[in-house]
Amino acid sequence: MSTPEIRRFGHTFKEHTLTVPWDYDNPEGGTFELFAREIIPPGGQDYPVIVYLQGGPGFPAPRPYGTNGEFGGVLGAAAKKYRWILLDQRGTGRSHRIDGASPEEDRSVERLRLLRQDNIVRDAEALREHLGIKRWTLFGQSFGGFCITAYVSLAPESVEHAYLTGGLPTLDKPVDELYRATYRKLLARQNRFYAEIPWARARVEEIIHHLDNSEELLPTGERLSSRRFRTIGIELGQGTGFDSLAYLLEDPFHPHGGEKRLRTDFLAGVGQRVSFADGPLYAAIHESIYGGVGGAGATNWSAQRVREEFPEFAEDGTYLTGEHIYSWQFEEDPALRPFAQGAQDLAQYHWQASPYDAAVLADAPATAAAAVYLDDIYVPFEESMATAATYRDLRLHVTNKYQHNGIGVDGAGIFTELQLLVDDH
Repeated sequence: MSTPEIRRFGHTFKEHTLTVPWDYDNPEGGTFELFAREIIPPGGQDYPVIVYLQGGPGFPAPRPYGTNGEFGGVLGAAAKKYRWILLDQRGTGRSHRIDGASPEEDRSVERLRLLRQDNIVRDAEALREHLGIKRWTLFGQSFGGFCITAYVSLAPESVEHAYLTGGLPTLDKPVDELYRATYRKLLARQNRFYAEIPWARARVEEIIHHLDNSEELLPTGERLSSRRFRTIGIELGQGTGFDSLAYLLEDPFHPHGGEKRLRTDFLAGVGQRVSFADGPLYAAIHESIYGGVGGAGATNWSAQRVREEFPEFAEDGTYLTGEHIYSWQFEEDPALRPFAQGAQDLAQYHWQASPYDAAVLADAPATAAAAVYLDDIYVPFEESMATAATYRDLRLHVTNKYQHNGIGVDGAGIFTELQLLVDDH
């Protein structure tokens, strides 16, 4: 079903919904409504289509709000040549959002295991066929690039071009090896942070000691533990991360009733960073996107197990942790508690196969271009380069100008660079 067209920001907006099965191998096992928003630029009714595959996992497609927002970045740059399809991936946005208020069935391992990138591809293929489009182009940031790599593996003839930013996944490293690489990257990045902001190390250690010996409550009412505080290190992977963390840490304490206490604005800032209320699905399914890769079966809380190999990040360490999910977060974060059993069962789920096929990638007709960030702490550079070499035709834009969130800094510039690579036949 498609809705009537409306005009916003000089563009034509259309909405598409399509009933698709949760399990393509068992179509009788229930369905949901897949949602996608189409954006047609002025005069672009006959432009080719480009599909936006969001990063995450567990987040919906962007909601454009004006020419100074997304249309000033990737969306605006691509709209000079393409009409967009912004796809809400299954379990997000208007494609049957799953959160703590969802029915228990939605939070079970039987449902969560169906949210991986291979099924996102199958949803997109169902939408492509429904819209009568023979081939289309893909854009994917971070996890969106993982989805593209799965897409080219599963349906290579459906992809005209592919643009990936910070999202070339490992094809052959089991999840434990992948997380070892991310901890090594994070260690180097954090040491650089401490070199540039010399006082930050002592401040982090002071806060950790305080939280281990005093009760401090977040605005949502729960006690803040030192291990949960340490997860703010995910911000080190963003271009402004050093400064945003430095401003957060610069003056966290004040005297209260003769005691040293954390300031309420500091606790609010930490609370915003460590809560998964906006996207609990991200935490619930995060490790599953590596399931089956490199022969790995169950992920078994890989990030939690592997961090004990690194004293700086171990349970009794003092370094901030990054894009890693731990089992205890499902006890401490109110937004994640409803997912505790499902996440535990998913961590033990035995994946039978990888969502990627190197042999198909090596022969796929699509021309692709990828922005690879040299210092990326989320998607290791070395693994990205190895995967890039597997694609039949993938052109690289390698840079250390940006961190993982490069498209948030200069999305138009990065997309333009990639488009030039693709157009340079």
